[in-house]
Amino acid sequence: MVIIELAQNTRLAWPDFARGCSIVLVVLLHLFILHYIYFFYGSAGSDALNAVVDASLPLRMPLFFLVSGYLAAGAIWRPWASVSRGRVWTLAYLYLLWVLVNTAFDLAREALGRGGPVEPLRFIAENLVWPQTALWYLYALLAFFVVTRLTRSVPLVVVGVAGVVVSIVGTTFFDGLPQHLLRSFVFYAVAARAPELVDWVVAHSKLGPTVATAAAYAGLTALYLLTSIDYGIFLVAGVVGVVLGIQVAVRVGAARLAAPIRYLGRHTLAIFLIHPFVFIVANDVFLRYPEAAEAIRDRPALMVAYPWLLLAVTLGVCVGVEALAKRIGLGFFFRLPGGRWRASRPTDATPGA
Repeated sequence: MVIIELAQNTRLAWPDFARGCSIVLVVLLHLFILHYIYFFYGSAGSDALNAVVDASLPLRMPLFFLVSGYLAAGAIWRPWASVSRGRVWTLAYLYLLWVLVNTAFDLAREALGRGGPVEPLRFIAENLVWPQTALWYLYALLAFFVVTRLTRSVPLVVVGVAGVVVSIVGTTFFDGLPQHLLRSFVFYAVAARAPELVDWVVAHSKLGPTVATAAAYAGLTALYLLTSIDYGIFLVAGVVGVVLGIQVAVRVGAARLAAPIRYLGRHTLAIFLIHPFVFIVANDVFLRYPEAAEAIRDRPALMVAYPWLLLAVTLGVCVGVEALAKRIGLGFFFRLPGGRWRASRPTDATPGA
C-alpha cells in the first residue's frame, strides 16, 4: 500500500497517463461508431482506424476501471461520512444532471428538425433504472464503489470469482452497454481490494516483461476477435491488457512528452460527458451539407488524416468547455456544488480527478 499512501500528497504520473490513454481510445471508438461509419467507412484510412479500434477493445475500459479501483482502494475502508460526498453523491448528482442535459439536447435537436421524436420522461426514467447512453461509466463507477465497499468483508477470492463469472456471462450473453458494465466490474473490484497486485506490476515494468506482455496481448486480442464464442478469452485478454497498460504507463507516463496525455487523464470526466455531442453535431453538419463530406472523401490524404484531426479537435473542445465553465461560474456541471474544486488528488472519485 506504499503507493496508495504516497498518492495522498503526491500525484502519480502513471495513473493519469493510463487514464489519458483510455479516454483517447474511448473517444476514438465513439468517433468511429457514432460518426465515421456513417460517412467515411471504406474510404482511405478506414482499415487502419478499424484495426486500432478493434485492437484496443480488451484494453480501453478494463484499464480505466482498474485504475479507478486502484485509486479507490483507501476509500472502501474509510467511514461513509468521509467518502460519501466524493464517491457517492457527486457521481449520483453528475449522472442525473447529465441525463437531463442529454434530454435537453435531444429536445433541442427535435425542435430544429434534426432528430427523431423524444419522450423526455420515458428517457429519464429508463436511464435512472439502467444507463442508455455513454453516461453508463458514471453509473458503473457509483455501483462498483458501493458494491465493493459493501462486500469488503467478503473474502477477496469470492469477490474475484464472482467478478469473473459476471464478466464471462456479460461478454457471452449481453451486448452493448450491459455487456460493458458487467465485464468491467472485476477489474475495479480486484484493484480496489488488492492494490498490492497493481503495485507489483508497477514494480515489474522493465522493458523485457513489457515486450512479453505486449506479445501476449496481441495474440489474445487476435484470438478474441476471431472467436465467435468468448469462453473467457476477453477476460484473459483484458487482464493481460491492463498489465500492459500499467507497464507502458510506468515506463513513459512521467516523460515530458507524455504531459498532454496526463492532462487528458486528469480531465476524463469532462471528456466522457461532452464528446458524444461533438459527433452528433458533426453528423448534423454533414447531413445538412453533404458536399463537405464528399470533399473530404475526394482527397485521400485529408481522408486519412480526418479521423485523427477530429479526435484532437474533440478532445480540445471537451477540456476547453470544462475550463470555460469553471471560469464563468458553471463548474456545477462537473462537480457537486458546495465543495472546492480539487484537481490535485488522484484519489478523488470523479474520473477527471
